[in-house]
Amino acid sequence: MQLLATAAVWVMAGTAQAQADAPPPVSPPPPLSTQPSGPAQPFSFGLSQTLTHESNLFRDSRDEEEDWTSITALNFALDQPIGRQRLHGNAMLEMNRYREHDELNNTGHELGLQLDWETVYNLSGALGVQSTRRQYRYGLDSTTPFDGRNIESTQSAFAQGRLGGMGEWALQAGFNALNREYSADNFAKLNDLSQWGAEGGIGYRPSPDLGFTALGRYTRISRPDTDLGFGDDVGRKQLELGVVWQATGASRLDARVTRAEEKHSVMDDRSFWTGGIGWDWAPSAKLRFRTQLLRDTEGSSGNVMTPDATMPAAPAGDQLRDAFLWSAQWAASAKINVIGTAQWSRRRFDDQFNADGSRIEDRTTAFAVGLRYSPARSLDLGCDVATEKRETNTLTDAELLVTRPYDSMTAGCNLQFWFR
Repeated sequence: MQLLATAAVWVMAGTAQAQADAPPPVSPPPPLSTQPSGPAQPFSFGLSQTLTHESNLFRDSRDEEEDWTSITALNFALDQPIGRQRLHGNAMLEMNRYREHDELNNTGHELGLQLDWETVYNLSGALGVQSTRRQYRYGLDSTTPFDGRNIESTQSAFAQGRLGGMGEWALQAGFNALNREYSADNFAKLNDLSQWGAEGGIGYRPSPDLGFTALGRYTRISRPDTDLGFGDDVGRKQLELGVVWQATGASRLDARVTRAEEKHSVMDDRSFWTGGIGWDWAPSAKLRFRTQLLRDTEGSSGNVMTPDATMPAAPAGDQLRDAFLWSAQWAASAKINVIGTAQWSRRRFDDQFNADGSRIEDRTTAFAVGLRYSPARSLDLGCDVATEKRETNTLTDAELLVTRPYDSMTAGCNLQFWFR
């Protein structure tokens, strides 16, 4: 059931900044055809087949090219209690084939392993590692259309701990690291990077329905020096305040505000505010809604230290984004689920201006709907349709290097069989 939600995230996560003078966001999300994760079982494996049609494969504003893609995957899932600990993971090995652009054919993988641990004196936490290999997503965060084979490889790890569980106060700490490389040499010179980060803070829960957090975070991002110039290394300090309130049994509110300061080795230093408000509403056991208002840097993933352990946050992009995100899930029956999403975002490029003197900006709107059908415990069927439209006020070819308009529609179906 995560296929559409994943698609909706990448639909709005696109960025288009000048790569020569600004660090691009480095978290191109997976495409619509990403396989859903397996069911929670001690051990299971499965086979899946996905067919997807994209109307604008390279997210180009002028010469649109459509194509069909096929993904054949072998999937594994692990969820095993070990005393008070819990080990869970996933593995996906996939073969990707393009109908018209066979030069893009590739093999990919997604591997992850995580240990949730708990011991005496209210100590708990998690350790995890992850490796992914996939085709770079065109147009999502590149300044110009890129039509060559470009494999993105990412390795990441994290560790986090918490002291205090059932009481009012808790201490939290965490560490994460990430390394990302691209196979296309010219693209790699501007986009390869490594990062590490550490964070710590306190949590205060005066009642079971109300909780507060205060976190300090430091992230170091390094880019290699190349013949094109010096890579822009970044040191980012953040202070984040958050609150979660379970207003009723069906309604949950969360909010956060973050102050960030960045020191750059090449670009100008900067300071900025980000934050967000979210509302989860479940009016019935079969219907759920999620609404969010965000101001963030594209490519960032918000709070790293969530109640559920997560992999390291990807480095944030250069431009601030205002966004509205809405999603709904409806369990029509025990075997049928429907998912819908709507998203809108706007970015203003503060240091870039049009030929007429106005500030360059873009707006992206996306809609997606999907259907899941599970006729048997070991069989899952799903189809999704997603549309994406970006509008800009760019006027000249030079301004199109900052951001560009395009339209795209993606439709895909997935068949997956699990062996337990």
